[in-house]
Amino acid sequence: MKLYASWTHGNALTVESPENLNRVGHNGWGADMSVKAGKSSWFHIPVPTPVIVGDVRSQFQKFFLLFSADGGQIREVHIYDGSSKIQEFNGLNLAGEHRLSLDGANTFNLSTPHVVRWGIGITFAFTASIGFDSQIPPSRLIVASAGADFMA
Repeated sequence: MKLYASWTHGNALTVESPENLNRVGHNGWGADMSVKAGKSSWFHIPVPTPVIVGDVRSQFQKFFLLFSADGGQIREVHIYDGSSKIQEFNGLNLAGEHRLSLDGANTFNLSTPHVVRWGIGITFAFTASIGFDSQIPPSRLIVASAGADFMA
């Protein structure tokens, strides 16, 4: 039984390695980042989390990251409950426009439902492309929103 969905705006995004970025921007429509060519950074965004509802711990199995990525790819997505890692999604090459609707690139399913203990955070790594034989446009990563579907 679905309890409800909880989302946060992209402006909540934080950067782990700002020295690897050309630009860190927060706008009314979300976070707008540019990673230096050939560099990577981890990004973090919290999901408002209903830990206990009606004396029962909530759980979730599906979470979402609405983004647009050009000139690079999201390579890894990790999901945390407090400081405990729940699951990793590695070996990804996520790019393109995925802010406007839910799709296979911005929707993640845990292998089993997770009972929430502390608070959910989404962590992901973005790597900017590097041009060997030709110029490449600057990377651009936009995060509009992130969320999860919680159940009782």
